[in-house]
Amino acid sequence: MSISAADLKRYLLAALGCAVLSAVYEGFSHGVYSVWMIGLFLFPLLLGALPALLLRRARRVPARGVRRVWAAGVSTLAMGSLMTGVFEIYGSPSPLAVWYWPVGGALLALAAAGFFLEKKQEF
Repeated sequence: MSISAADLKRYLLAALGCAVLSAVYEGFSHGVYSVWMIGLFLFPLLLGALPALLLRRARRVPARGVRRVWAAGVSTLAMGSLMTGVFEIYGSPSPLAVWYWPVGGALLALAAAGFFLEKKQEF
């Protein structure tokens, strides 16, 4: 099993876990819904599993540091979605929730730059 296959499985499990967490939280929210909570699973699915699948098909494995920074960005954005959903359902906005988006985006941009600047390694 290559590193990309392990990453793909990890992101798919994270997406499944986020979907279950979202469904349970929405079940106890007394009829109050949040788009951020419903779409929570999309961050690990679209930003984690999809790139891992594409890299696997391209037969390219990014360096460990690049993969870790990318995973940190995906985790940050998923946590931002979770916290924004929690605050929307609770009915009390937080000024700290806005920081998840630029930090997560910066981590993804940093990882993408590292990916395109590193020497090509194939498996």
